[in-house]
Amino acid sequence: MKHQNRFRNRQQIGILDDCRFRIIILAMLMLIFLCVLIFRSYYLQLHHGEEHRAKIAKQSIRRIRIPGRRGNIYSADGVVLAGNRTIYDLVFYPEGMREGGGIRRTADAMARSAGKLSGVIGRTEYPGKEDILRHLHISPGMPLTVFPDLNLKEQALLFEAARDMKGMELQSSVQRIYPQNKLAAHIIGYARKAEASTAEDREEFFYYQPDTVGKAGIEAVCDRLPETIGIRSEGLGLRAYPGRQVVQISNVGFVRKELLGKVEPVHGNNVYLTIDSRAQKIAENLLEGKVGAIVVLDADNGDIICSATAPAYDLKEFTPRLSPEYYRSLLNDPGKPLINRAAGGIYPPGSTLKPLVCLALLKAGIDPKETVFCSGSYDVLGTTIRCLAHRYTEADVDMETALEKSCNSYMINQSLKAGFPGIAAMLKHAGIGSRTGVEIGENSGSFPSPEAKKKAYGIPWNDVDTALLSMGQGFISMTPLQLARYAAAMCNGGKLYRPHLIYKVSDRFGEDLFYREVKCDSELDVSPEQLAIVRQGMFRVVNAPRGSGRRAKSEHLTIYGKTGTAEVGSRNNRRNITHFIAFTSYRLRNYAIAVTVEDGAGGGTTCAPLALQFFERFLRPQKDAGNQDKEI
Repeated sequence: MKHQNRFRNRQQIGILDDCRFRIIILAMLMLIFLCVLIFRSYYLQLHHGEEHRAKIAKQSIRRIRIPGRRGNIYSADGVVLAGNRTIYDLVFYPEGMREGGGIRRTADAMARSAGKLSGVIGRTEYPGKEDILRHLHISPGMPLTVFPDLNLKEQALLFEAARDMKGMELQSSVQRIYPQNKLAAHIIGYARKAEASTAEDREEFFYYQPDTVGKAGIEAVCDRLPETIGIRSEGLGLRAYPGRQVVQISNVGFVRKELLGKVEPVHGNNVYLTIDSRAQKIAENLLEGKVGAIVVLDADNGDIICSATAPAYDLKEFTPRLSPEYYRSLLNDPGKPLINRAAGGIYPPGSTLKPLVCLALLKAGIDPKETVFCSGSYDVLGTTIRCLAHRYTEADVDMETALEKSCNSYMINQSLKAGFPGIAAMLKHAGIGSRTGVEIGENSGSFPSPEAKKKAYGIPWNDVDTALLSMGQGFISMTPLQLARYAAAMCNGGKLYRPHLIYKVSDRFGEDLFYREVKCDSELDVSPEQLAIVRQGMFRVVNAPRGSGRRAKSEHLTIYGKTGTAEVGSRNNRRNITHFIAFTSYRLRNYAIAVTVEDGAGGGTTCAPLALQFFERFLRPQKDAGNQDKEI
């Protein structure tokens, strides 16, 4: 028995020793694991602490982008063509309307508040629960616009109704506006909110409020000035420099508090155009119901006084956003109102080219007193070309008479004698086929050349092409802006100034950052005497009893001009492109004009009266010299 007890005791001691051993092993493993944890924590803290702190900060701190106010666009006489309007929106701040129980309960509360307030002001459109939930998931730290652009009555009603409601505010914002509606629409262009997802600085901000950016016209050209018109300064364009704000948010995304100071945006600069608003209105009114363009230049510096295109579009329909219905109506309009015909429409110049051709004839040695017999038509290589100037009579015609009555026979005969190369050289000097350099988009037109004909038709240049060119038809096209520039050169002694739409740029404090530079790009290669001969012919166009542009004769102004009618289209679908170019002087200023009307009766019948009406309405000269000081 004793032996058995002794064995049993030894067995129990063995079991206890085995348990102790296991406990010791387990404790050692736990100690080793704890040491590894301590070492790992120490390592991460020492070597990666800054990285983890930055990640935590990134999760709790949000950078908000604050857009600034876009600069204004003014006419030369100080009329606001593009500006900004302060509007007031009712916004909900999610962090101030937060409900216990999660985002859905907060969305329910916000939706109930919106519904209640809609009944107060009578608005039926406002964000529903799903819209609110989408906002809370995407940008819970940003206010939600519930009722935009409130009028004064709505503001007063909401102020009373929301007095005891938390998390609501009337917040001001800026909306781009075009107070003159259609006036100078093709020049001004339009601006709209940028696409945030493609913005260059999108990655810098968590909550991104985009700028209003220019999409066409001056709005686009002057959006960023240093990239467009070469300002050597740090001045901004029309687009502002954004501000910023840093906020701390809670674990569910609601703003907890603002950090650091709020950096206010720097507002955009103002752009002043060369356009005179009154001249622009007159020109657009004259084109009402027509398809065409009127361009008027200061002949002594290239400033564009007006540039009207018809039909036009209404800029107020482009803000705050362009509706698909209105855009479709513009696309489907047969008059194609989106085209800027003044700088982008290309037309055969017709007989408005004849003064330039006459300068080439004089340069080639043609005697201006030499006459050509006109029987009402002229045959070239078996092709008969009509001359409407003498369709009922026959006459001997010299250069000045040929300009006065727009005689095709004279122009063809003398051009074939002088030769194509001399005419082409004169056209090149006049900038035909080249862009003028105006700030907004334009077409270059086409320059007449044997290479162009060979490429188009695979046949060489011949005398018929030269004959057509002498009349401003065939392988040549120009824009109304190019016609006006060439008319200005006929006025100022042969200088082709670069046309300008931008006169100056000023910052928000009124300090001028940029002035346009008057630049003469080229000069007509003629003598003053040769220019005087052609100018006298242009005087007779308007002021002679049988001049082709006699409907532009003024009792108060001395107007020089040239009519032009070009036929376009197939033989069974012919239509007229009619032109009139002219220049005049008033109060020590020289003005040049180009009028183009599609489907007109003729340059002298359709366009010359429009030029006369423009000059007399814009300049308003008085018969009584004593009253002139009361005018512009």
